[in-house]
Amino acid sequence: MEIAYKLKVGQPKEEAIKKVIDSVRPDDILGLTGGEPTIRDIFFKILEYAKKKDPEMNVFVVSNGRMFYYREFAEKTASVGLKNLKVGIALYGHTKGLHDAITRIPGSFEQTIKGIQNLIGLNVPVELRIIVSKINYKCLKEMADYIAGNLKGVYRVVFINMKYTGNAYINRKVLFVKYKDVVPYAEKAADLLLGNGIEVKLFHFPLCTIKRKYWDLARGVTKQESELMFVKECKKCRMKGECPRIWKSYWVLAGDGEFKTIKIR
Repeated sequence: MEIAYKLKVGQPKEEAIKKVIDSVRPDDILGLTGGEPTIRDIFFKILEYAKKKDPEMNVFVVSNGRMFYYREFAEKTASVGLKNLKVGIALYGHTKGLHDAITRIPGSFEQTIKGIQNLIGLNVPVELRIIVSKINYKCLKEMADYIAGNLKGVYRVVFINMKYTGNAYINRKVLFVKYKDVVPYAEKAADLLLGNGIEVKLFHFPLCTIKRKYWDLARGVTKQESELMFVKECKKCRMKGECPRIWKSYWVLAGDGEFKTIKIR
């Protein structure tokens, strides 16, 4: 079970956050998300409080990685001493042109890459999160090649099909891409990374959209079931119980023409 606690500027109060940490059980993951949690002035207080409660607490920080560009900040994070601290960092491209075009922040690629390298050098486990969109899906293999050559030491790379809500829905003409178009590029990228000894996950890739050899990379639900759905082709599917399901927001834009019943396990 994951306790995802969003840290928004101005709230929640420190005491409210501590109450959440107090409720974390040994098999939970305390997820610090945002906004950007690393820019909160109580970021280190949260980590230190979690460490005081349980040095082996599973803590996962979702970040753009830019604050870890500053060596002192990265060192302070590592020095807290949480044994099971992991950082998930979004990477949108393998060049500053592509990454910065998506983040719309000049210089963000340089800061993110250096931040990742700093954390790796300090033995803080880093998961790279590649949010797939129409802008970058044709570059997934090039991104994988860049990671294998420049970011050795990341413990996992996750390719994530986008949820089309909020700004993603507003900008759907620029961002929306069908699973059938993404999959060939994602599979090639996964092969390259796996060949270099890097763990790979495919989040929100319904099993019927990918080759069977990749099912183990995609099994299981990673979000609240209220955001996900099955279609009529799923009713008699033998893999229904292990499928990550379909984003409801994706179905609104694409319909159910891509999905098929898997008849054998």
